[in-house]
Amino acid sequence: MVKRTKDWGSAHSGLSDWYLQRASAVILALLLPWVFVLLWAVALDGLSQQALFALLDSLIVRIMHTLLILALTTHAYLGLKIMIEDYVHTGIRVLLMGIMLVSMSLFAIWWLALIWAWGG
Repeated sequence: MVKRTKDWGSAHSGLSDWYLQRASAVILALLLPWVFVLLWAVALDGLSQQALFALLDSLIVRIMHTLLILALTTHAYLGLKIMIEDYVHTGIRVLLMGIMLVSMSLFAIWWLALIWAWGG
């Protein structure tokens, strides 16, 4: 029986990536149903856009929305990073991961700026 890992691999980050992926999945599982219920209510004309914005204009909802976007971008980045590491050749791998990291970061910053700018 093996009691210790002899080779951690070259990146030494597999376990932390695994934990981050699982933690972000739990946050997404808790917060995304709430978002879909709100969207469903707007789509069925049960909730107007003004009522939705009034509902979303509180500190706790903005904090939950911030957690949602951070979990979403973290989860997407880690999943795509693993796919790129596994299936893309070494020469273009770093460039693709860099482009992906920058684009996802800019998207998250833009979304967070929208969330914290609306309302009073």
